[in-house]
Amino acid sequence: MKKYIVPIIVLILVAAGIFIRYQIVAPARAAARDLEAINGIAVGMTEAELLDRSAFQTMDRHCIEADCAYRTVRMNDFLWRLHLAPSIFFGTSVSVRNGMVMEVAVFISRQGLTPISLSQKTALPADCTANPCVKQLIQPNKKPLSIKFMFTNESDFRNRMPEAFQTACLSRLHGCRTYEEIAPLARKLNLDAVAASR
Repeated sequence: MKKYIVPIIVLILVAAGIFIRYQIVAPARAAARDLEAINGIAVGMTEAELLDRSAFQTMDRHCIEADCAYRTVRMNDFLWRLHLAPSIFFGTSVSVRNGMVMEVAVFISRQGLTPISLSQKTALPADCTANPCVKQLIQPNKKPLSIKFMFTNESDFRNRMPEAFQTACLSRLHGCRTYEEIAPLARKLNLDAVAASR
């Protein structure tokens, strides 16, 4: 019986190692697939064209009358629960109204940083003077609510979703600390400076 104990222990340790590694890397891999799924989608496409993409055939779909949304949510729960990284939330959403794509969005929130979103819209707000446009939403108490990065389907950003965010942050010990780490687009848009402004 003793000769079986060591192989059993080794097998258990290997299985535990595989399980732990999967729990750590799974959110980042899933988030990368989510970005690939929405890459190149343009506002104005039909829902039928959307469903030609295999990812949308199994994605969560929620509807209220004529408005529907295809959504994904990824979190680094395993590392966060072990206190090895701050909580990071990553989500995508494709909004459809009457069978037509109206908005494509990505959301990311890291504990300690103002949440940011990237969204392709049918039209930009009237006070946006550029495409893309960066706006900071402020609560009445002057506390930042979120930073919004918006563009229309005329912008090439709709074809650059996989490079917009660093999904590896979901599987990194201690997470990513700055917007520049989380969102490579921050290097051009200086989101850290936007977040610091009041």
